[in-house]
Amino acid sequence: MNEFSFVTGVTREVREGLILWDEKAREYVNTYYQGVEENARDTRFYRGVIKSRTITNSLPEIEEEKIRSVFDNQNVLASIAVIQDTSIFVEEELVDCIEIESIVNSPWNLIQYPVPEKRKGAATAIVEGIIKENGGAGLSRILKLFAVPQEKIFYSNLGFVETNGSGEMILSESGAAMLLNDLEQKRNSDTFD
Repeated sequence: MNEFSFVTGVTREVREGLILWDEKAREYVNTYYQGVEENARDTRFYRGVIKSRTITNSLPEIEEEKIRSVFDNQNVLASIAVIQDTSIFVEEELVDCIEIESIVNSPWNLIQYPVPEKRKGAATAIVEGIIKENGGAGLSRILKLFAVPQEKIFYSNLGFVETNGSGEMILSESGAAMLLNDLEQKRNSDTFD
């Protein structure tokens, strides 16, 4: 299981990581898509490139405390998310929680081709980091996000449940606890393998 470090805010390393993402995305477009970005349309890679550019271009307007990221064991930016405080109804009671507005992995973790930089688990690590951060601060560990259809299975596997068919997905307190427990068990079993 790959290990990642969780970072809050916009650091120099985050900015440099996003620049590297853009450079690598252009390299992959040239190598795998004949130098034409549109040739990658309808792929996870393409969607990720668009999302990472949107985050990069929006950084000056985004409040720094809304950015979360993870770095791999080579200290390279692996995933970034924009979050915000929100509230949802749970059993007819309004509960504060965190909404993941946007989450995206590095281009090498999204491209369908084998590349040496690939490190699985970055998106899971950022969700784990957000859960732990909120739990450690005594806040709700409930998470909300809107998933595109192609990503719903991934989030379902983490424990998110779709609420109304719109793509809104919720990770409950118990779902968050189960995810943390599962990840801890995987780490412990990797230690003994």
